[in-house]
Amino acid sequence: MEKQFEHIRPYNDQEAQKAFVRIAHSKEFQMICESLLSETPFEILQKEFINLKTIREFHDKFAVVIAKKVMKKTIEELTVSGIERLRKDRAYSFISNHRDIVMDALILQVLYFENIDELIEISFGSNLMMNPLIIDIGKSCLMYKTDRSGTSRELYHKLTSLSDYLQYTITQKKRSTWIAQRNGRTKDGIDRTDPGLIKMYSMSQRKCFKSHFIEMNITPIAISYQYESCDFMKVREIFLKELSGIYNKAKGEDLESILYGINQPKGKVSMVITEPISEKEIASLSDNYTLFCNELTQLVDERVIHNYQLWNNNYIAHDLLHKSADYSSQYSSEEMEQFKSYMHKQLSKITDIDDYCSLEKKFLEIYANPLSNKLSLHSHFKFNN
Repeated sequence: MEKQFEHIRPYNDQEAQKAFVRIAHSKEFQMICESLLSETPFEILQKEFINLKTIREFHDKFAVVIAKKVMKKTIEELTVSGIERLRKDRAYSFISNHRDIVMDALILQVLYFENIDELIEISFGSNLMMNPLIIDIGKSCLMYKTDRSGTSRELYHKLTSLSDYLQYTITQKKRSTWIAQRNGRTKDGIDRTDPGLIKMYSMSQRKCFKSHFIEMNITPIAISYQYESCDFMKVREIFLKELSGIYNKAKGEDLESILYGINQPKGKVSMVITEPISEKEIASLSDNYTLFCNELTQLVDERVIHNYQLWNNNYIAHDLLHKSADYSSQYSSEEMEQFKSYMHKQLSKITDIDDYCSLEKKFLEIYANPLSNKLSLHSHFKFNN
């Protein structure tokens, strides 16, 4: 069965052992060690890395250790809820809003490893497989490949294969998976699940789709950062895309976003692992497949937005955008000035666009939209959790 998913699955232990040797001899590995593991001589770390035998050992001795150092360095305060409801004997299909290329899943992986003593398989866009080193690191970190490129026929076969792989991982390997609620990161601060993602989960199971979704154990996750990951980069991308209708990434831009997002100070961070979508909830949805997928999409959105943590920056941005003081009780005048200063500093990094007013408006929208999103949801949906 594993051979059927050769082009999707992460490394197994045997493949990872060979990858560890390649990674250990790369100059990037030395840079990582000297930056984050400087208390131990590089030669000792390199030898230890080469002698790793399993993916679990790699996470225990290196990946989780490095991830926790990054989190400690860049996160002022991490608030977590819902981890206590997860069980070691169950596999979960985590669907999360997506703000940072690496950190969203990295935080969950650390929490899951430390609390459940297991690892999660994480989606890894084919566009991020930039070179052999990143592929080695990604697949050793249990990342599976998602590829949404090609003709309609090619895309259909790729998504069907991915759907089959996720079912195999959850039901046969009994290992949890993580995937973003839509293709790419949320650029505008509006978290909405793509109904196509829900359909992908059941592409080969449409005849018994309700029992299939019960088996997949869909579990939404809401993650929020006080300081939006790569905010000025997202502003620039939105502006240029609106200007010309398309946005062509520069060479190395994805890698730049990865590195900036990892190292950027994030302020306070919240992660809420919500209640899994229950059998009762699924049974209550439409028996028509298309309507069912739309209703399940709405249910995921409801979970994510309801549990999204708003920060002072969201309220400040909303008031600045609407020239009001509606939410002035949620922040101080000092925090307002700090946010303005931060915004100007970030926007000054965009050197190829002169329309500062438009850039400022888009920056404020990124931070204000989570509040607008939550207000909109409160107006239209009744929460179930």
